Amino acid sequence: MATKAYFMVNVAEKSCQDGYQGIFRDLEAIPEVKAVERVSGACDLLVKVEAPIRMIFVANKLMAKEWVKRLYVLKVEPIQPDEYQGLSIDELIKLKRLVSGGL
Repeated sequence: MATKAYFMVNVAEKSCQDGYQGIFRDLEAIPEVKAVERVSGACDLLVKVEAPIRMIFVANKLMAKEWVKRLYVLKVEPIQPDEYQGLSIDELIKLKRLVSGGL
């Protein structure tokens, strides 16, 4: 089963001279990249990734690019709808804390 994640990418300002065209070409060349969106806020790009291998290998490919200033990885953790059906949002949050060891 493939690992799914979103990469939040901050782009180095000097790399935006061509309107992100070079960056988009670089991302298209990475087979694990499924979608790219320009966003405003905490990052410049939101990159959807699906990898049959460990996500760190894809993150390392991106970090090697000179235009990447900073990279954050958000791993997708799907819930099983049947298993959690009927639980409220508060109950789901409490369960998540218990499972992950948080308070």
